[in-house]
Amino acid sequence: MFYLALPLAYLMGAFPTAYVVGKRNNIDITKEGSGNVGGTNTLRVLGWRAGVTVALVDVLKAMLPTLIAKHYLGLELWQVSLVALAAIIGHNWSIFIGFKGGKGIACTIGVSLVLFPQALIIALLIAVAVIALTRYVSLGSILLTVLLPVLLLLGHYTPLESYDPSYVLFALALAALAVYRHRGNIVRLLNGTERKIGDKKK
Repeated sequence: MFYLALPLAYLMGAFPTAYVVGKRNNIDITKEGSGNVGGTNTLRVLGWRAGVTVALVDVLKAMLPTLIAKHYLGLELWQVSLVALAAIIGHNWSIFIGFKGGKGIACTIGVSLVLFPQALIIALLIAVAVIALTRYVSLGSILLTVLLPVLLLLGHYTPLESYDPSYVLFALALAALAVYRHRGNIVRLLNGTERKIGDKKK
């Protein structure tokens, strides 16, 4: 089942939600705004309703395969982690739109809800506070993913059944992937040229 779950998780994650929503509005999201196929760019280009819709679907498309792998397929934790990672990779590099994609934050939230919800809630509250104060979605997104392995390591905020150090390793992989996908944002943050949420396109 594991070897079937991997490609299915990738394909589910690869569903280009923002691209589909954009096309329904006669817009190619890959050519608008930042070109990112995710909730934040959708929000900037198409508004709050479309942005929230995309974000929620992106959470679910990573959450569902992870949930099924963990609770219904009887897979080992490392196998569940790879299934979850496959869904995020599918979102980031979707086969359906020429291996373009998003930055994986909504999908990271989806898999974290299944694997370590306590750590996610704490990290998410901090990230939202940072976004509210700075209006930098990218800064909050990066902080969210970096906080997950720290919280897991220091506080063992894992599912109630048991603590497994593999959670920390997986969270580190999520953070590394998010930082890599946000490398352009990091450069702009350092240069003071990163767009804030609510800023109009120049």
